[in-house]
Amino acid sequence: MTKILVTGSTGIGGAVAARLGERALTVGRHGRIRADLSSLEQTSQAAEEIAASHDRLDAIVCCAGVFTMRAALTGEGLERAYVLNYLSRFLLIGRLLPLLPPDGRVVLVASAGRYRDTSANRTWGMGVAGRTQFANDLYAVELAARHPSLSVACVYPGLVATRVFRDATGVPAALRWVMDALQQRIGASPESAARRPVRLAIGPRFASGFYGPSAKPLTVPARVRDGRRTELWTESEELTTRVRSQG
Repeated sequence: MTKILVTGSTGIGGAVAARLGERALTVGRHGRIRADLSSLEQTSQAAEEIAASHDRLDAIVCCAGVFTMRAALTGEGLERAYVLNYLSRFLLIGRLLPLLPPDGRVVLVASAGRYRDTSANRTWGMGVAGRTQFANDLYAVELAARHPSLSVACVYPGLVATRVFRDATGVPAALRWVMDALQQRIGASPESAARRPVRLAIGPRFASGFYGPSAKPLTVPARVRDGRRTELWTESEELTTRVRSQG
């Protein structure tokens, strides 16, 4: 049976898993494999558990994420949203790449080029969220460059009626209420949004790149193509190795 690893067990991740049924192996706080993906130690342990119990994955679909405008540190001394939205993905995918076939698939649910270059650390504001999304952009392009036989997609699902704004931190209460109300009123359902990453995971093979809500290709911005992709990769390797060695 085809086996797809899905991170995130609520929102889009939960809907993706529901569509995949028995093919889905979920990782998250409420997943089949329990892990707090804002912890690199727990992410590493989840990867070890998966590798020990499975000899093959056909695709990895990363959906877990949060929206915040206020930086907060984890017990490992790293910015929580950055770990949850990006660095745990880097670690999990890196550890599990040997389980993917040469023509396997990696799908990152993110913003797919919608944020400017926000590489620098931020403590407050949209740059906190933007840094995590821009990192996904850079990572998707670099992963595809390093593993050209893989199909790697960074897919923007559009506005989706999840709890991401309702649960947001660092956002003024009035603004959070307005954002959530708008999201619930005009956002697509998680079930509808799940069709895009599911199609990329198990549908016809696709060219690596960025994709929008309809799963149509998007232009990869020059700031991503020509950005600090190799530097981010090296920094991510150093961070994940250092934290794991301390654990």
